[in-house]
Amino acid sequence: MGLGKVLIGLMVILFIGCALYYISPLNLFLPTSENLDKADKELINSSECINKAINLTEQGQYDKARDMLKEAENVSRSAKMYIEQAKAENISVEPYERGKNYLDKLIICIKDITFIIELTGKGESSDAVKYMDNFLFKFGELEGISSDIITKYPDIAKRLNIEETMVNLRPIEYDMMDFKQEDGRNKTVLPPPISFEGYSKEFRWKDHLGKKWSFRVKISERKYESYKNISHEAKMDEDYLKFVTVGCEDEQIREIADWFNNTYSDREDEANCILSFVQECVPSIPEGRAEYFKYPVETIIEGGDCEDKSILFLSIMKAEGYDVAFASYPRHWMGGVALKGELKSVKNPYCGIPIEGDEKKYYLCETIEKGFNIGSVPEEYKKMHPLILVIPS
Repeated sequence: MGLGKVLIGLMVILFIGCALYYISPLNLFLPTSENLDKADKELINSSECINKAINLTEQGQYDKARDMLKEAENVSRSAKMYIEQAKAENISVEPYERGKNYLDKLIICIKDITFIIELTGKGESSDAVKYMDNFLFKFGELEGISSDIITKYPDIAKRLNIEETMVNLRPIEYDMMDFKQEDGRNKTVLPPPISFEGYSKEFRWKDHLGKKWSFRVKISERKYESYKNISHEAKMDEDYLKFVTVGCEDEQIREIADWFNNTYSDREDEANCILSFVQECVPSIPEGRAEYFKYPVETIIEGGDCEDKSILFLSIMKAEGYDVAFASYPRHWMGGVALKGELKSVKNPYCGIPIEGDEKKYYLCETIEKGFNIGSVPEEYKKMHPLILVIPS
């Protein structure tokens, strides 16, 4: 009798296990028929053709790149056939339909990029801008589709390499926006051409609460060079403010700032998370040229000293909607952040108060040395009073 109960129990466990397998979210992402297995392979093949087309475009082989995109379209149509056959079998195909929709939109975007890179390389700005307008519209749709797949169907997103592809395409989007503005301002000077060249950065760190974070960003060579080539002179207090780039002024910083929206809802914790990122992930390097201030994009790529890292920190914070200020010591720079109420992470925090016009208290932020939270400073600065330069809204 006891053995019979054991056997019955094992059968129940086996039945429950099988049921859970078939209804588990993971199983929804896996091919459940021969047709879906074939569709899955074709989607991956189409993605690989697109990547080859991108590589050919980088090499200047534009006609071959367009031929490869045609091949990607043909493979995508083959995937659609298998998806429709699986649907006729009453099998859930939504993840694969989403994947195909993403690839079809991506093919259109890469076609536009291929023409844009070719035309801007020849100096044919007016024709290039027409393709840019189309790309910017389609890329907006592509971002929505890719975000939805990454959230709902991460397995499909991983196989189609969606996250990395979007990281690599966003700098192209920003460069096109810049190109259109430059071309609109001065029709007699050709803007620098569009290209895929750039600097990929991956950041991993632990924040003030010991939580691990990571994200990737790519900055185009065009964007980097544009900041390298503009004035870095700062002779008066007001000159320092121009280095804090935010919002539509610098979409690259806006992208980084938006990433921190997914960290903490508490404003103090979010601010500390951003501060820990600047402290941990951006190399601290000694002063090179006296009074040479870097723009945030330069600091992300090169690293920087106290004023450079403070500028980067304040740019991200400003883009996130914080009221911020420079805290200037005789031989050191920090950031300053205005937060409502008392700090929970630091007792007796250090603050700076503007000389005139602004009644807020700005909690001091050390960006060079690691482990300092908002409102805590190295020992040598505890008895010193910084000059507070408020960054205007």
